[in-house]
Formats: sequence, structure tokens, C-alpha cells
Amino acid sequence: MTPHTAALLRALGVYLHKVDPSLADPVTIAGDDTSGVSDAADNTDLAVVLGPQSERSLRRLAQRTRLRRSFSGGVAANKENDEYAPITLLDHWDPRAVGPRRASFDVLAIVTAFNEADVIEQLLERLTSGHVRVHVIDNWSSDATPDILSDFAARSAVTWERFPASGDTGHFELERLLRRVEEVAADSGADWVIHHDADEIRESPWPGVSLVDALWAVEQWGYNCIDHTVINFRPVDNSWSPGDDLASSFPWCQFGDTPADFLQIKGWKPQATRLTMASNAGHQVDFEGRRVFPYKFLLRHYSIRSQEHGERKILRERQPRWSPEERAKGWHVHYDHYDEETSFLWPVEGLLRWGTIDEQYLLARLTGVGMPNNPWSGEGPVDV
Repeated sequence: MTPHTAALLRALGVYLHKVDPSLADPVTIAGDDTSGVSDAADNTDLAVVLGPQSERSLRRLAQRTRLRRSFSGGVAANKENDEYAPITLLDHWDPRAVGPRRASFDVLAIVTAFNEADVIEQLLERLTSGHVRVHVIDNWSSDATPDILSDFAARSAVTWERFPASGDTGHFELERLLRRVEEVAADSGADWVIHHDADEIRESPWPGVSLVDALWAVEQWGYNCIDHTVINFRPVDNSWSPGDDLASSFPWCQFGDTPADFLQIKGWKPQATRLTMASNAGHQVDFEGRRVFPYKFLLRHYSIRSQEHGERKILRERQPRWSPEERAKGWHVHYDHYDEETSFLWPVEGLLRWGTIDEQYLLARLTGVGMPNNPWSGEGPVDV
């Protein structure tokens, strides 16, 4: 085990104890011979197996620890991140072993949108086909978004509104909009609510397990909130056309690169008392008794789709609409470095190919540990 990998595993322990103090310490197992595994492994919640393993050893280890093999991939072996150590995670969170979800299990996505006509319909189709109920809050879009919403709602159970109801204020007032999200969530009667933007795809941590089935499993394990890992998908050319499938159109990506990307608790079980999220710019819901599931769900973000889209969205539709009062609070600064000279196309160098994320950054994808700009003490960049 390299010093870098050892530091990553220490950061994993810090993260797990922060998100759920009741979890037992993760156990690290290195090498193919598992006969000498410490007795501590008998009661652990997570075993991290380093190095190549034979199928026989993994089966024996699973039996010894009473855990299941959940994920395989890699972690960085050195600071430069050009070498990767194989890793296998064993745990007791098996969504496929949870009983079938009840037919009435209700997941509501509250989608906020402004001028997303090129992606809003496929978002609605993706969510509704995945058994997610949808309510859209449109912030007075000036493109075809309202027409698309009206048409889709006429042939489905999707509901939508324009906000504020009194008309367009000329500014994007995020706190006011989030108060409305809080209201809709509180009155929804849903089992789970997801605060969702129109340019996102939300997925469960487990490949092949749907978002709704994953939330059902998380609830059965006693958790009432989910966090997310932000993956930003980047255009490297201008091949995108409105209506193209987002998931297949952008193979290049990078992990979220601002401190705010490491706090994305935007899925929750509505509680008896009103929750709050507006005061923290919507990065998390907060309530007494909150239990966040340890593995982060995926938030695939497609904020910029081409040079033309970036210029229109950021320079003409977003920057002029920021609320001066909210800007004075330090909000809406994430696009400040963009101007008329900006290229909204990313060089491939420095980006990650989506299909290889787990091969290189499995722990980062599931927990965010070790990543640049991670602001949490003990969980951030590893400097060894």
C-alpha cells in the first residue's frame, strides 16, 4: 500500500464517521491471502480490499465478514494520479436484497427551470419513465420551455407552474425560489423529494439499480437523506444539437471543482416539521434527526452544451439576471470568470472519460474523499 493510498483510506474513515457516527471503522485488507484478517472484520460495516484478488479469496472474505461485494475499481496510488491501485468494497448495503418496493412508493422531483427548451422534454421523459413524479417550477422562461411543459403536462401526470405567480421580476431570486420548493415539498405527500435542476441526470450509486429502487432501499436501512457527487460533463466541440440525448452526447467530464459541489444533500424524506434549504442557497436540507446515506448518489451536470449555448446561457441569460441583494451575500459568483472572450469548449487533456471513472476514482465517486477543493477537514486533497 502506498502512502497516498493509505492517506485516502484514512480520509474515507473520517468521511464515514462524519456522515454516520454509528458506522464501525472500515477494515483494510491488502494482498490475496485473507486468512489473517483481524477479528475486527467480523463486525465491520465496510471492508476495503486492496490489490488483485482471486474469486476464491473474495468469496471467503465475504463469508468471514458477512458482507457482500458491492463495488470494484481503483484508487490513485500516488499524488500525480497516473497510477491506480485495484480496490474492492464489501459492505452490507445490497439494494437487490431489499424486498420489492410497495406500489404506492412516491418519489417527487421538484424541477426548477429557466430557458431549458433544448433538454427539458428528455428530462421529463427520463424521470417519468423511471417512476418519478414531477413538478416543474419555471422561472418565467422566455424560450419554448413553457410550451413544452404545457404539452407534456397535457399528456402525462407532470404538473408545472410559473414562479413567481405575480410575474417576472427581471431577476433570478434564488432564495425566494427555494422557499417555493420548500412549500411544494411540504405539501406533496411524497415519500421522497428530490430538488432537481433541468440540466441534470440523477442516478443511484449502484449501476443497474434505478433511482426509485435505490431510495426505497436507503429508506429500509433507516436513512432519510442522500448526498450527491457532482460530475460536470464538458463539451469538447460544437456537435451538440438541441434534443440530442445528454447521456450519450458528452463522454468527457470532471468532478465538481468548487467547495459547494461537496455539499449536495438534495434528496430527502419529508418530515413532520418544515425543512429549510433556502438559507444555504439550496445546497442541503437540514432538519433534526437527519441521517445521510454514506454512499453518494450521482448528479450528472450538463450546464454548458456548446459554445453558442454557453454564450447565450451565461452571458445573456444568467449574468444580467442575478439578484443584486443575493450577489451582496456572496451568491451567484460561480460564473464570474466568464466573459465575451471565454471559450466554452474544454480541451480533452485534463478531462476524464466517463466510462473509466470507477477504474480510477471509485472512492471519490462514492464519497468525494481526496478530491481537489474538498473543503471538509480530513477528507480533502492528499498531499503525500
